[in-house]
Amino acid sequence: MLLLIFSTVALASQPTTRAKDFERGATLYKQSCWMCHGELGEGNGPAASSLSTESPAIAGKLEGKAYNAALRAIMDGKGDMPAYSEVFPREDAKRILKWLENPKPVKVKKPKTKKDVGKQASKKRKPKKAPAE
Repeated sequence: MLLLIFSTVALASQPTTRAKDFERGATLYKQSCWMCHGELGEGNGPAASSLSTESPAIAGKLEGKAYNAALRAIMDGKGDMPAYSEVFPREDAKRILKWLENPKPVKVKKPKTKKDVGKQASKKRKPKKAPAE
């Protein structure tokens, strides 16, 4: 019974909404891919020159068989590329590929802290100055 209560409380503290697929794909790409594939999937990441195989330019080039091969490479690894199947689910790999169809920089929103919330509340409470007569 206690386990049920604790797990319910833990789940209740989790975010209830997830970032849009495009934003989620961009975030995951920035976390896992850009060092080799470059900021926008052009194959020019800072780690690309240290690899034994070429880091391909993949932005806008993943249709049909290439899409399926890229999805397999993300999940299972290929050459110097590690497998990410233990890092995130297949749906997130698809979100990365969706973002790579037309990659654009996406600002990642920072979660609000208690300090941020306090600042917003104090801004709302400031009285407005009376107009000069």
